[in-house]
Amino acid sequence: MHVRSVAIAFALMVTVVVNFTPRAEAKNLKLANFQAAQVVIGQPDFISNDAGVGADKIQDAYGNPWLAGGILFVPVYLNAQVLGFTGIPKVNGASADLVLGEPDFNTHSGGTGPDQLGGPVNVVSAGHRLIVDDYSNNRVLIWKKIPRTTAAPADLVLGQSGFGSDGFGCGPTMLAAPETVWAAAGKLVVSDSGNNRILIWKKIPQVSGQAPDLVLGQGNFVTCVANNDGTGNAGSSPSAANLSFPAAIWTNGKRLIVVDNENNRVLIWKRFPKRNFQPADMVLGQPDFISSVPNNDGLGNSGPPSAQNLNDPFDGLYSNGTQVFVADNLNDRVLIWNKFPTGNFQPANRVIGQPDFTCGAPNNDGSGTCKSGQPSAGGLTFPEGVIQIGNRLIVNDNGNNRYLIYKGN
Repeated sequence: MHVRSVAIAFALMVTVVVNFTPRAEAKNLKLANFQAAQVVIGQPDFISNDAGVGADKIQDAYGNPWLAGGILFVPVYLNAQVLGFTGIPKVNGASADLVLGEPDFNTHSGGTGPDQLGGPVNVVSAGHRLIVDDYSNNRVLIWKKIPRTTAAPADLVLGQSGFGSDGFGCGPTMLAAPETVWAAAGKLVVSDSGNNRILIWKKIPQVSGQAPDLVLGQGNFVTCVANNDGTGNAGSSPSAANLSFPAAIWTNGKRLIVVDNENNRVLIWKRFPKRNFQPADMVLGQPDFISSVPNNDGLGNSGPPSAQNLNDPFDGLYSNGTQVFVADNLNDRVLIWNKFPTGNFQPANRVIGQPDFTCGAPNNDGSGTCKSGQPSAGGLTFPEGVIQIGNRLIVNDNGNNRYLIYKGN
């Protein structure tokens, strides 16, 4: 169980403009195993990992950034901020140009107002709208126009009846610790993680508090148990239809991928779901739909890392329509499938953060002996986000308080 899901269990608590935007269908990236990053955000160099507050600081960040309207929006969870950079930084330690959630870069008090954030995790856009999931406030915020000024207030809120509240609960208009938002083909998808479900709006909501149209992981909108056994009770094992703290999501409107965190797996729907509690078609990280052990060795036992297994995948997931990228948190790596998977337990083709698939050392020292070292341009510690923007891959390296930018060929 991830540190923030533990909290839910107890509290349920110089830049250059680049004209690329994240898209559901984009050019494949050619990346090498243990490839070194080119640029770092949040640190002055690749050997530093200090946490801090400011225009050039990152502190305990989760999830993915997003490029919209020429601005790279970067969520910083513990600072209760989303930093805005004019374009994708080309130099290490670049300073942001604006901040959402706070009145200035050096404030991180948080709040529940339309111009405040509690703990933002993921950012996405839908046309001219910007959407942020505010995990700590149990809500999703929507700006009707891409914000371009510091502390610009959101226009709509989901998960709450209005601004100024942060309550959680299980119901059609409530949220509990939403980890990820994604928008594509006019749809909005939210991982309502603390409620063990995925919520789907067939159209981007136009009013605050709007109820979703579909739910996955549960049979209805008033049941929120982990690993639902199909009768509304918590199950002892996963299935193709249930979920336990789902986190990252991706869709192009035709297919859907969900990271099922506490089941140590990734679920794939070959066609976008049309009914509640619809089962997935494929699973990665496990040999079948009823297994959930971390680093599954293929026989149902927990073993060392491999090209097939996963250990606490969380907020990091992206696909360009062909390749699939998954941040494998406790194995300190990002796995890359170069072709869209076609079967269960399919092995990945490339790995970032480790020199091979059998190592899971944080800040791998690059010696080839699977040892931990100091921060570098090649190693990772608890990666919590991954997204492609043009020919770049951006990885949220949570344990090192930074975002790394890799250039693909």
